Parts: sequence; structure tokens; C-alpha cells
Amino acid sequence: MIQSGHKVRIDKSSIQSPSTLNEAYDYPRKVAFSRGMRVELDNCVMIFISGTASVDQNGQSIHPGDVRAQTRRAFTNIASLLESEGADWHDIIRTTCYLVDFENYDTFNDVRNAFYEENHLDPLPASTCIQATLCRPELLVEIEAIAMIPKSRA
Repeated sequence: MIQSGHKVRIDKSSIQSPSTLNEAYDYPRKVAFSRGMRVELDNCVMIFISGTASVDQNGQSIHPGDVRAQTRRAFTNIASLLESEGADWHDIIRTTCYLVDFENYDTFNDVRNAFYEENHLDPLPASTCIQATLCRPELLVEIEAIAMIPKSRA
């Protein structure tokens, strides 16, 4: 815990993985959010990952029109952010998934199931899937995640 003025605050810091994806505030048109936040509690660390899509290390959208490839890239971008904090997909407790069109749900779910099987996840994270308009017209999938790790590992 830290003291800020007269208020006690929980320790937190932004997380990043610049070799995989850059910070949104480094985009040519600055966007004001962190890729993720690390929050330290008594015996655990919570990692909150912002909505993550199919973007590369330069902030460019990749795989336009390809739901399968965009979903895979979102999962690997999240994996890279987790790795930067000593975590992995086994530490994810919740995801929220956004699809531009629910017509793509079966394809999205096939990729998600394959990714989870490849990573031997059990139990699976809690999850919600929502149809939504995303921040760029070429993006079809965005995923946010919450992970928890023991403070001793962090």
C-alpha cells in the first residue's frame, strides 16, 4: 500500500510487452490507456489486461477480415503480456470477449477451444462474449482478461 496525500492506495503499475505490441499512448494518435495493470494485494497480484486485439508491435491492425487469425493473435498478445509479469494463461480467471458479429462466434470459439487445449487449461476461465462495435473497423475480435498470481511468484 502507498500513501497518496491523505489517502492510502493499493500498489499498482502498468504492464507491457513492447516486442509483441506497443502501448496505445505511443500510437500516432495517442490513446489514453495502459495495456494492462498489475495490482498488488496482501498475498497475490492481480493482472488486468485491457481489451486486446490483432495488432502488432507497431500498433498496426493485422489479419484484416480473418476472424481465425485475429482471434489467435489476440490470445498470443495476451500471453505475451502475461509473460511480462511471470504469469501465463493458467493464471487467467476471467475473460470478456467482444465480437463484431456473432455470425463469427463458432469460428472464434473453435480457435479459443484449440488454444485452451494446446495450453492444457483446466479449469477454463470464467468468460462472457458480447457482440460490439470495436475501435477500428478492420478489427473483428477483442479480448480482455483478469489473472491472479501468488505474490511470491511475482
